[in-house]
Amino acid sequence: FGTITGRLSTEKNSFPILTMPKLYRRCIKPTNDWFLELDFNAAELRTVLALSGIKQPQEDIHAWNAKNIYAGKYSREEAKRKTISWLYNPTAVHYTAARYYNRDSIKEKYWDGEYVTTPFSRKIKADHDHALNYIVQSATSDVTLRQAIKIADILKDKKSFIVFCLHDSVVIDLSYEDKDMIQDLIQVFANTSLGNYYVNASIGKDFGVLKKIKK
Repeated sequence: FGTITGRLSTEKNSFPILTMPKLYRRCIKPTNDWFLELDFNAAELRTVLALSGIKQPQEDIHAWNAKNIYAGKYSREEAKRKTISWLYNPTAVHYTAARYYNRDSIKEKYWDGEYVTTPFSRKIKADHDHALNYIVQSATSDVTLRQAIKIADILKDKKSFIVFCLHDSVVIDLSYEDKDMIQDLIQVFANTSLGNYYVNASIGKDFGVLKKIKK
């Protein structure tokens, strides 16, 4: 924990999994049979929805935004860019987006003008421009790590194990004998204390080539 928000960082002289260019990921091989990555779909946006009291859509959130916020006027990628750029720009105005992503109420609840206190009781000094980012980034990190602990507990007596956490995902070194657990692992990871986050699950023989699993 080398960041003020509680996000994981890479220790000096350790394996740089958090900063490794995607070009080199194929050199990372599992000890068992596959890598299984469980990744929250647009985790920070989902945390903002949760803290705004909005039920989690069980689909890709950028596609959901394109339909519900932009009424189909923009592509998924355009909706993604517009939503994120609005969300973290305190001076930007978007009344439709604010109906779902209530930035003001979140800041009012978790920021006292000097310190952010997250839903997981982290206290972080923050100014007006950084308050929302710190609330969302820290809460999302804690959600991910708490779900990783649940996964680790389930795998405690299994051959499979968590090999690392990467931003908002957990990567499991999966044994063939544990393959029937995949759907259960997805469900456990999705069921967070802030709501049922939609999870993208991918599997592969190395970390460079992972194919999405149909759920």
